[in-house]
Order: sequence, then structure tokens, then C-alpha cells
Amino acid sequence: MRRMDTSHVAIDAGDVAATAAVCVLLTAALLGGGSSQEAGRGLALAVALAVPLLAWGVWRWLRSSSSAVPSAWLCLLALVAALPLLQLLPLPAGWGGEGRRDLNADLATLGVAQAARWSLAPGAVTVAMLSLLPAAAVLVLTLSLRTRGQRVVLAAIVGLAMASLLLGVAQLGAPQESVLNPYPQWAPAMNGFFANPNHQATLLVIAATLACAGAAHALANWQPGRPRRALTVLACVVAILLSLTALPLTGSRAGIVLVILALGMVVALQWPLLRGSRRGRLALAGGLAVAVAGLLAALRWMRVDAVDELRAPLRAATSELATRFSPLGSGVGSYVPIFEQEAPRSLLMSEYVNHAHNEYVQWPLEAGFAAIALMLAGAMLLVATFVAIQRQPPDDRMLRQSALLGLLVILAHSLVDYPLRTPALLAIAAALAGIAASASFMRPGVVMSG
Repeated sequence: MRRMDTSHVAIDAGDVAATAAVCVLLTAALLGGGSSQEAGRGLALAVALAVPLLAWGVWRWLRSSSSAVPSAWLCLLALVAALPLLQLLPLPAGWGGEGRRDLNADLATLGVAQAARWSLAPGAVTVAMLSLLPAAAVLVLTLSLRTRGQRVVLAAIVGLAMASLLLGVAQLGAPQESVLNPYPQWAPAMNGFFANPNHQATLLVIAATLACAGAAHALANWQPGRPRRALTVLACVVAILLSLTALPLTGSRAGIVLVILALGMVVALQWPLLRGSRRGRLALAGGLAVAVAGLLAALRWMRVDAVDELRAPLRAATSELATRFSPLGSGVGSYVPIFEQEAPRSLLMSEYVNHAHNEYVQWPLEAGFAAIALMLAGAMLLVATFVAIQRQPPDDRMLRQSALLGLLVILAHSLVDYPLRTPALLAIAAALAGIAASASFMRPGVVMSG
């Protein structure tokens, strides 16, 4: 049944429970899913909770009035989940591209049976599916929330980012084997809950973006005599300042560029609320100036990256491998052994390469043309979601605009890193996608019970 979200109606118990479930899943994923290589107890808890919660979320969704964009998000989720399972299917001899044929020839020379399945790393399918479960449950449950619950989820993401930041600060003064370091095989470097400080930077950029949007919305709707709104603005400003202060300590240049772009976009998107006032014109001009500065910094950073770092050769080599293993790809989770076998001599090092540091070339290697089709479908879905958000009243769209911006931060960082390979950031991306997508069917005060 449906209920009207008015000030005099009691809060729906099912919605409160779903909001709490999303926050618990996000917390568990962050506590144990900050690495792309090793899972902690927090992630095991999140996976165990995800199965019943995913079923509950689907039930809640089926009881709601569906719409095109959220249904498309769920279809995309189903296709992404099905892809690793399809890669367990047998593959006829001779299929799979030049790279697979060469591999089978080498195996035949050694008297070893040829690869008989689509995936060259079938054991990685289980890992891929388990890491996807918490994010799937988060997406479906978040889609079922009303606006109040979604605001709580965004606040929880900011709170988790601040907790990770404080842990990172504590790590700087602690020994490597300290209990404060969840990944003691790596020296603590402002990592927080993550194995890679670049992923800590991604979460801090998201937190700054959401906090900036919250402060802007509160200021645009300011009413005298509302101390609660003043506290909201103060909390948002503190989160922004802490994030901006800590970002340089992570050593992530991409994080610096992304936060400039994201904050500039947040301010620019406030134009419908501030239009016609001098304050609005100044805010718009400032936001556009910051966005342009961020774009110029991004272009300069990309040139430095191409000249001074190993990531550009990695991307080029991975793209070449994707061509050799097209059209089917080598299988989800097979990047490390495939790269070790096929990499050019110039990239042979004492340390192994665990990722291409660019999701948009690594996925075609692992899943071939199917991955390209899914990425194109995802891009079209993002455009459709943005259009749906823009159709909302200016006062209502900021929540979902900020969620979409946070999601775009993760997708942009995936050009030079692998944030979506960590279950923690994958779950956060799912929550942001759910909030953004709900714009196409959410109506003020309408919610399912359950």
C-alpha cells in the first residue's frame, strides 16, 4: 500500500528498516571490502546479509509502481550479474580470438588440456559474484526508499568517509603492524579502510561533493529561526574542509582534480534556485570558474600521467590484449595471469600488475564485446537518469543531482584507477545509483509499506 509523507503521518516502519539495512551493508562493505584482492570479515558479513536483503528489496520493488529508468537499472544489474555465470559455459575449440588460440597451442605443446570454458579463470567467478551481492542488495533497497531515507543514506556515506579519514590520520602515527591498519602488508599512508590511498581519495571526493550539495540546498532554502538548518550547514562545511585538507595527504592527483570539478558542478547546478539574485549570479560565476580550472588541471594532469607514469603503457598493453582476446574476452578475474603471460618485455617487472588502472580497457579484455555493450548501455542509462532528474522541480532535484555527481566521480576515477574493483566503493556506487535513478518515479511522500 502507499502512504503520504506528510509531517503528521508516522514514519513507515518498512522504510526505516530498509534505510537501516542499507547503512549496515555500506558499513560492513567498507570495513571489510577496501581491497580489490583480499576480503575481510566485514565483507563476509555483508555477503551473508545481502542474500535475504536482496530478496526483500526485490519484493519491495515489485510492490511499488515501476518506471522505465529504475527498471532499466535493475535489468543492467541482472545482465552484469549474469555475465560471469555465462563465462562458465563450454567454449567450442577454435573460438575466442587469436590470444586464446595461441594459448591453446602452447598448452597442446606441453601436453595440457586446452581451455574448455569461456572464462580462463573459472575460479574467479565465485569471487566476482560474492563481491557483487552487497552492491546489488544496496541498489535494490535504495530504489525502494523514499526521499527521507535516501537523505539518511547520503548522510551515512559522508559519515563513513569521515570515519575513514579519521582512521587514516591515526594510521599516520601508528606502526605498520598496528591494529589500526586493516591491511598490514602495506605501509599505512592515509589509507583509512582501504588498501589503496587512491580509493580513500575517491571516497573523500564523494563526501565533499555530497556535503557541498547539502550545504547549497540548505542555504538556498534558508529560513530565519531554523537552528537545525544552521547545524546542517555547519556539519556540511566541516565535512568539506576535512575532505579538502586530507586529500593531498592521500597522494592522489586525480582526487584533487575531481574534487575541483565536482564542487564546481555542484555550485553551477544551483542556478535554478539562485537565479535572479546577485548572490546567485556570483555563485554561478564562481562555480563555473572552479569547474574550468578543474578541467584545465585535468588536461595538464593527463599529460603528466602519459609521460611520467607506468599507467599509460599499462593501458596501451591492456587494450592490445583486449583486441587479441576479442570478441569473447579472457574471463572475469583473469587479468593478472593473462597479463603476466602476454605482457610485452618492456613491462616485465619484479612486482606483478594487478589491474590495468583503467576499467574501460580492462573490462573488454575480461568480457569482450559483451562488456563494451554493457558499458554503452550504462552510459545511455546515465543520460536517461540525468534527463529524469532535470524534469523534477528545482527544489527537489538537488538530492539526486548530488548522488549522480558522486557516481560520476567514481566512474571518472575509473579512467586511471580501479575503484569499482573494491566491494566498498562498489556498494557506495550502487547506493548513489539507486538514489539518482529513483528520480524517474519518486513522488514527494509516496512510498511502499513493507
